[in-house]
Amino acid sequence: MGIIMREKASSGKLCCMTAVALILAAYILQRVLHISFDITKEFAIAQAIVFSLATAVVMLLLINTKESFYGILTAIFGLRMMPPDISGLKQFSPQADILYFLVQQFSLLVFTAGLLWYYEKQEKPKQIKALPILCTVLIVPFLMGIQNELGPYLNAVANGNMIYSYFSGFMLYSAAMIILLLIASKSDTQSARLITDYQMVALLLNFGRRVCAVIINLAEGTHISRSYYCWIAIYIFFFIAFFILRKKKLNIGENKDG
Repeated sequence: MGIIMREKASSGKLCCMTAVALILAAYILQRVLHISFDITKEFAIAQAIVFSLATAVVMLLLINTKESFYGILTAIFGLRMMPPDISGLKQFSPQADILYFLVQQFSLLVFTAGLLWYYEKQEKPKQIKALPILCTVLIVPFLMGIQNELGPYLNAVANGNMIYSYFSGFMLYSAAMIILLLIASKSDTQSARLITDYQMVALLLNFGRRVCAVIINLAEGTHISRSYYCWIAIYIFFFIAFFILRKKKLNIGENKDG
């Protein structure tokens, strides 16, 4: 959590860090459970209960995050990542799936409202601009949504050869990261910090999920797609890029203040 803070933590920072840690734990746990265990009705419902409770805790942390920067950051994490999708829930229990869907929609409203509240709460002139917030929330889902539609088409055209689908995924994700890097580089210190803090944690999350999948598959002796290693390399590369940009932006901000 040193990514989000170096100086002594305020209550707002602690709330944000706790929320981020909980979200990371929930996502990695969901991935590990999905790979390691056979999905049953009881298991899927138990996941829905646990992740719904985790989402409620993140909401409480958002409410108690008084500082605008950390409130916006917490709201974006919640909006983008909580609660995680659960494989097999609809198949085994349509009733539980409907309830979980309602939890997801309610979470969307709460985190969106929290984002708007903390954005408007900023002292004028606003240090965190609207464009960096929108880009942080929308760019990756937009481009990866294109990949979700394009991938099956490329697989069909290539007669099951997955390399074209993998390549398009790498390119679209990398394009999203490059766009965010450019926007962060052109933004003021706090807006850039918001983008870089979020993306660094998101990249760590994706890295952790892929590494867990590789470790589990190696332990079980099952095949591991080479695309996993490519994704891990991409996450490491862009994490370093965002880290360098964040450090540069903070140094510029400190020099201006000085």
